[in-house]
Amino acid sequence: MKIAKIYGFNIKVSLSTLIIVGLIGFYAASFYASIVIGATIIELIVVGLINGLVILASVLGHEIAHSAVAQKYGLKVTEIELYLFGGASKIEEDPKNPKSEIIITIVGPLTSLLIGGIFLLTYYGIPFQLPALLAVTLLYSGISNIGLGLFNLLPAFPIDGGRILRAILWHRRKDIVSATRIASQVGSFFAYGLIGYGILQTFLFGFFSGFWFIIIGFFLNSQTKQSYIQTLNELSLSKLHVKEMISMPRLEVPFNLTVEEALKYYFLVYKKDYFPVIRNGQIEGIIHIDDIKKIPIEKRDTFIVGYAMRSINQFPTISEKGSGKDALKNLMKENNKLHLVVVKDDSDDYVLGLIGEEEVLSSLRFCKLNPERC
Repeated sequence: MKIAKIYGFNIKVSLSTLIIVGLIGFYAASFYASIVIGATIIELIVVGLINGLVILASVLGHEIAHSAVAQKYGLKVTEIELYLFGGASKIEEDPKNPKSEIIITIVGPLTSLLIGGIFLLTYYGIPFQLPALLAVTLLYSGISNIGLGLFNLLPAFPIDGGRILRAILWHRRKDIVSATRIASQVGSFFAYGLIGYGILQTFLFGFFSGFWFIIIGFFLNSQTKQSYIQTLNELSLSKLHVKEMISMPRLEVPFNLTVEEALKYYFLVYKKDYFPVIRNGQIEGIIHIDDIKKIPIEKRDTFIVGYAMRSINQFPTISEKGSGKDALKNLMKENNKLHLVVVKDDSDDYVLGLIGEEEVLSSLRFCKLNPERC
């Protein structure tokens, strides 16, 4: 859900964010109840809501710092999304060198530490007694932000500290693949450590909070492996041209064919979910099996494919001179079910073909078999 736009990029909040806001609010209210004897339900609810929202805003500040510095280094930021495990800045390009990655990365934890420091200095610096609600908010939010900043500095890829570790190894080894592999291994080590610690708390000491460490550990381990694989894939495809990734030969459905004929001669024969639709030698759209399902059976023998297709203009485009890495990034940005990009000739905007999941996987298999080419 989009809630705002800052510095040219969208701020989105996932519904899962409500869970973390609720948990933070619960612990803040529990802390308040432990120091304020006779606290009412209304007070506890207010304390919980205020502290949950303050931490959410602090996480947003952390991510804005990443994104603002990334923009200063010429990287395109599309959005910031807040979700169950914090937030993420969606930066379309990778940092060009280790120095820029370190600077872009480290500003996030430093922002959290700064916010936490301001809260704590305000709490301890005011020379008179504060109302309990304000005192708890300053103290709890200060400690939480300091904890958030320190946690993010752990050398566990892909969180901030792990990215800093990778940048340092990248600088020393001059090899981002090797640096990412080592940083990922360290990240997995920390992930398993969190899982083990959570299990210890849960089953030996009976602490409910242990479940939270287990969940974070599994999430971190999954993200570590995915980030490493994504880095390898992007580097491999960056050495291929988009035109090399188009599948040949291409099967195309004529625009004026009926839906019934398309099912009989294409979908049933070739067992594919979609086909390009062609008219006058040009690809004009895509016909997908889901589009056909929407057409009543009794109308399929007269309904023209060209009027059931999805127009080619609905899909992102890329030049044939672009790299496979560019195509992969375009695919990852798309939410439509087809996950396709359209390859166009630079000279006359002629559609050369399509690149989807099958083409990407095929190209990656080619790179594994021909490492000298990729």
